[in-house]
Amino acid sequence: MRWSLRRTGMACLVAAVAALGTPAAAQPVTRAAPSSGSHAFDRLDLQSAESALRTFLSAYRRGDYVTAFWILAPASQSAFYTHLSRFDMRRVARVKAESALMHAAEMIPSPAQMDQTDMSFIFAHAMAVARRLDIMPLNLAGLPEDLSPANVPRVGTRNQLADGRVEFSVTLPAYRAPVVFRMIQRAQGRWRLEQVLPPGAVLDSLPFGLPTE
Repeated sequence: MRWSLRRTGMACLVAAVAALGTPAAAQPVTRAAPSSGSHAFDRLDLQSAESALRTFLSAYRRGDYVTAFWILAPASQSAFYTHLSRFDMRRVARVKAESALMHAAEMIPSPAQMDQTDMSFIFAHAMAVARRLDIMPLNLAGLPEDLSPANVPRVGTRNQLADGRVEFSVTLPAYRAPVVFRMIQRAQGRWRLEQVLPPGAVLDSLPFGLPTE
């Protein structure tokens, strides 16, 4: 009788497992990116290449350059800092060589001018000056303020690269041809903007591909 009950119990267990199908551990799991230590950064939608691009464009479009800087890939953030520290203003904004130092005086703030002195706020200051002088490295004039999928179902033409990067060719009114946004996925799972490539861009210049034609 005991053996019969044991066999019956085992049969029920096998049947239950079969009914469940593939064990959960064997199915793909989408894990949330680990905390960065910043709630403001963690709230950004960087879960896919497209959502990260929409988040960047929205922030840049409304003048939230601190948030836009956070979405740049770390290598691109470092490159921007290098350009600024070397007074290489032609990689920072659309300036002519002869006026680069003049613009540097405005675009590089003194610490006394700053509420915060981390690089994201220095980037924001430089972009605000560039906007005032109409020398922005990326011109989003004419782009809708609402870039949600409901309002803009397709942000651009997607191209998957062999190295895992994703590019989006986006039509912008200010340019004669589509602007390419190259996205890269970091080890933590978040997608970031590595490079902006407008028509005539310099391919080895991060993050804005300047100077352009």
